[in-house]
Amino acid sequence: MRNSTRSLITILFSFALLFCAGSVMAFGTDQPVDVSAGAGQEKSVTVDEDVTTEKADAVKVTAEGEGSDASATVNGDVESDEGHGVVVEADKGKASAVINGDVEADEDGIEAKAKNGGTATVKVDGDVESYEDDGVEAKADGGSSVSVVIDGDLTAEETGLDLSVTGGSRIDVVVTGTVEGGEAGIITNACTPGAKGKVNVTAWKIVVNKDKKGKEFVALDKSGAINRAFEKTIKYIIRIKDTDYISLPDLEKGEYGYTAYEGDEIRVRIDIPDGYELEHAYWDDDEELELIKGDDGFWYVRIPKGGGVILSVDLDVDDDDDSGEGYRASSPNTGDREELAVWSVIMMAAMAMLIAMIRNKALNR
Repeated sequence: MRNSTRSLITILFSFALLFCAGSVMAFGTDQPVDVSAGAGQEKSVTVDEDVTTEKADAVKVTAEGEGSDASATVNGDVESDEGHGVVVEADKGKASAVINGDVEADEDGIEAKAKNGGTATVKVDGDVESYEDDGVEAKADGGSSVSVVIDGDLTAEETGLDLSVTGGSRIDVVVTGTVEGGEAGIITNACTPGAKGKVNVTAWKIVVNKDKKGKEFVALDKSGAINRAFEKTIKYIIRIKDTDYISLPDLEKGEYGYTAYEGDEIRVRIDIPDGYELEHAYWDDDEELELIKGDDGFWYVRIPKGGGVILSVDLDVDDDDDSGEGYRASSPNTGDREELAVWSVIMMAAMAMLIAMIRNKALNR
């Protein structure tokens, strides 16, 4: 009995220490996660399951005042039936949220705001979707900074990215997948007269919309006019499906891979292994649009409006080659390697069982 009492006291004391230190760990909740830090305070919360709410914002992190630092980590999906998915607000302090899962919400999927030198950061390892509003709404004012990274797709009923920057502030957004908005991929005041601040957007693909006159666009300004100046600043990620054979000699690989701007002509090098010949070289996800071969032996693709470039090749066995290479209809992919690995494990297990049976028979004799 005394040992049980001591164990209970130890557990309660440990939770008290965590609470006093501003760090709380939970294990899944159907209640909203709300973290707020005042001047000079540091507070953090970790949730190790999904967070689902009805009317409230699912995850809200607020840092207000000098030296404030608030953060939330959710190791699961986040969903709000009638509110925002993730809200991060920083006034002079630092506020951040890390979501290791998908985010779904009726209102904005992500709302990130910073002012008076504050810093707001959101990282999502998954897809973000807004059923009725914007995918991401970000605002930075008064020398502040906002950073949003989505390692997945972003889908919204209205605008994919609604970005407003003033007062010499900065907004950085990265979407490694596709940005799709029912009304516009991006709406921003950046690159327009009177705008004071910097907005950087990097994405693999932004779905192209059309205005009332039938003109294609991926970005609008706040008045609803096409923001051509900003469209020229968007960095598009170039995906390479067959990395064993394809390289981009003129580009440097950054944190999110190779990137280029709309209209850039990209030189592509294709190394064909012995015993094979190149049937097709594609630059689109559906493998319908082919690269153009230049007189210099390289292949070329021009980054289209909205990006979405993914490079792949189709190789076939060269019947006229006597190098001794075996037959393979197309370039190997990740699935082939994974299947080979699985069969290797199975064969090794079978061999181990056979050896064990032989040893047992020998001992029985």
